[in-house]
Amino acid sequence: MDLKVSASYSKCRRAPEKATDDLFGSDEDSYQNRNRGRWSERFLYTFLAFGASIQGFSQLRRVLVVDGTHLTGKYKGVLFTASGQDGNFQVLPLAFAVVDRENDDSWTWFFEKLERIIADSNTLTIISDRCQSIYVAKKRVFPRAHHGACIVHLARNVNAKFHNKGLAKLVTNAAYAYTADSFRTISGQIRGKNIECAKWLEKIGTAHWSRAYFQGDHYNLMTSNIAESLNKALWKCRASPIVELLKFIRAMLTRWFSARRKKSATHNGLVTPEVDKEMAKSWSQVRGNKVATVETFYYEIVGGFTRKHQVLLDLNKCTCKQYDRLKIPCGHAMLAANYQGIPPTTLVVEYYKTTTWAATYAGVINPEVHPNDIGMADEFVKRDLLPPKSRRPSGRPIKTSIPSGVQDVQDAT
Repeated sequence: MDLKVSASYSKCRRAPEKATDDLFGSDEDSYQNRNRGRWSERFLYTFLAFGASIQGFSQLRRVLVVDGTHLTGKYKGVLFTASGQDGNFQVLPLAFAVVDRENDDSWTWFFEKLERIIADSNTLTIISDRCQSIYVAKKRVFPRAHHGACIVHLARNVNAKFHNKGLAKLVTNAAYAYTADSFRTISGQIRGKNIECAKWLEKIGTAHWSRAYFQGDHYNLMTSNIAESLNKALWKCRASPIVELLKFIRAMLTRWFSARRKKSATHNGLVTPEVDKEMAKSWSQVRGNKVATVETFYYEIVGGFTRKHQVLLDLNKCTCKQYDRLKIPCGHAMLAANYQGIPPTTLVVEYYKTTTWAATYAGVINPEVHPNDIGMADEFVKRDLLPPKSRRPSGRPIKTSIPSGVQDVQDAT
């Protein structure tokens, strides 16, 4: 009004989009990348994985968290991500894909590309929400890998389906329980509170969502939170043309690798800072407990109310099961190690050590180069790539994510 200009809401909404087009080019130009030629094809999928990320993932625990988030640009699309977690509990993006829509075919295609990087095996664990297409693709491409349901999404499903937040909290507690005994106790409370919920969880499969009965190793990764964190970091570019989206990802990972390379190089401890914090927390919980020797590397820890735990240091095991599941010594194992004169940090597996953390970010993600500086085959240079057929509806695009509702999977387990 100060400029004495009257503009409609629609015109004001379109103005930033026009400015973006002038700066980065239109969405159509982004797909074509200004390469006009003889062959015309329509965009379907694209896959992106940097060599430094592939190299870095080889240093991580073999847990892959996959997720999809909708793009908010002119043309509809979905961004798929596959990530791991480094030894300092930070997300390491492994691969990305932009697809036209989220369905069985697109997830299968994405998993087929991932399988070229990470071979299917029974030492691999995949964590995801309960999207049916992910289950279909996992069975097709990674039949040997273990599959765990994200506990956050499961709790949301429970709340949406049975309308009881207290019930969702019980389900979360049962999922995180380390021992079968603790799980059974909480499961009894769930059954007493809502028998239908208990039956629904049994139908999903206890081993699919509970820590105590899970058949593989997922360490501390029980949710897809690292994928959600990655989606949040990518929020600003979700409305960008596709080439700018990929450039944003490249620039972000370049910064992350550089910063973490420097941080790991200056850390002096044997284990990473976050693991050190976890160990300090576990140590504080066992103060005052007594240690008794059973035999070499076999100890009994007696705590409050005469509760007892047995520790086998040579096998990295404790009857509390925390050490078994996380591969980070629990307080009982740390007490036994201290009694034996062994530094507790030496009980930590290689994944959590500073040297492994540094090796994770040894690779470099280089800045982009101009296309004219790269020798490309004519079949690519002369190809005219058209945008997807689907476009988002007219009107203001949704900028915030919509909370997950019930995600039931038929015959998924």
